[in-house]
Amino acid sequence: MPHRHQGLPRLLLAGFLMTPGLAVHAQVASFDCRKATTLAERTVCATPALGRKDIAVATYYEVLLRLKPGASGMAYREFDDTIRDGQREWLQGQRDACGAELACLQRAYDERLDALRTSLDANAALTFGRSLDP
Repeated sequence: MPHRHQGLPRLLLAGFLMTPGLAVHAQVASFDCRKATTLAERTVCATPALGRKDIAVATYYEVLLRLKPGASGMAYREFDDTIRDGQREWLQGQRDACGAELACLQRAYDERLDALRTSLDANAALTFGRSLDP
């Protein structure tokens, strides 16, 4: 039998969201769009599809930084440095180089997502003994 107050959390949330003066901010990118400085960052913030890709790139990046390849023969610090250097090079050399050009940004994000997925799959296979790829 359902609890008679099960609608209460939704009602409270709706009331909270409609309270004047409260700013409700949806996450549209992996970074604070109010602090976006480059043309690429501003374009990502203004383009929901790019924002979703940016969040995916940031998520894969964070997972890779937490993954320690057990059998890769690469020291953890070297692995982390490689991941960080790759991200920094991509941000500056590819994403930011696109400026506000949507097609270029789409391509840059797609390529980075592919690279991060490949790296995750390869390193997860080393760590867990099997590929994450279905």
